[in-house]
Amino acid sequence: MKNLSHPDTLALLDHCPLAVLVMDDSGRIQGLNRAFAALLGEAAATLSSESQPDGLVTPLLGNGTLVNWIMPDGDERWLAIETVDISGSGGLSARFYHDVTEKLRLKKERDALQVEINKLSLQDGQIPSLLSVYGIQVSLDPLVSRSRRYNSPLSLLCIGIDTGVDRDKAIKRVSYLLNDQTRWADLVGCNSNRDFILILQETTQDAALQLVDKLVPHIQLLGGTDASEIKACFGITQCQRNDDAEAMLERAIAALAEARQNDTGTAIAI
Repeated sequence: MKNLSHPDTLALLDHCPLAVLVMDDSGRIQGLNRAFAALLGEAAATLSSESQPDGLVTPLLGNGTLVNWIMPDGDERWLAIETVDISGSGGLSARFYHDVTEKLRLKKERDALQVEINKLSLQDGQIPSLLSVYGIQVSLDPLVSRSRRYNSPLSLLCIGIDTGVDRDKAIKRVSYLLNDQTRWADLVGCNSNRDFILILQETTQDAALQLVDKLVPHIQLLGGTDASEIKACFGITQCQRNDDAEAMLERAIAALAEARQNDTGTAIAI
């Protein structure tokens, strides 16, 4: 590169596929290449060497590293900006504009796809030992059918957690407790509100209330000091004739909402 002549360097810069703008330390434009001129369209002709940037160029000169730009044809583009000081050039700097529109589009599509994948995952995304919302629905459907067919008891227990400190940390600690205090046949999950949902097979509503009485002191012990106290409220429902999984979940969540309105520590069964 050291052996390139000045005209060769300018030609190389002009044919660079990245948009390039060269400025001095006083903010005057010292040069731009074809790719940068394409960002401006016909307005690029109004820019002359050693001119101050006008309002058209100003959005491209911000301190940020990413700028949203509308091309002359109306196409929206996202440009990542990288500024390089040119040593030994008397205070010149070059700004390179990378078109990352496609990269951001693909990232957005990937993130949306990941959300859909997470919805179809049986495990909770944050605590793998718990069922996800989808996992709860998939697990509950056949159990409701079995309960109705054989007239066997099936209950749902919703547990809402409130704490004065880190709720996510408290939820993780309670999840360990629930997995420890429930039977192997019981299923523990978490909904989108980060409330626990326990699927209790062969369990009547009264037996579910007894489980609540068992869990309350254990949950209180998890909190420790007043500042980190963990409080819980409970909503319970039992499978009824003509129930489906959705109806059971709606009743259990409604019971939890009623318990929250009353007082922390309340258990509502409907």
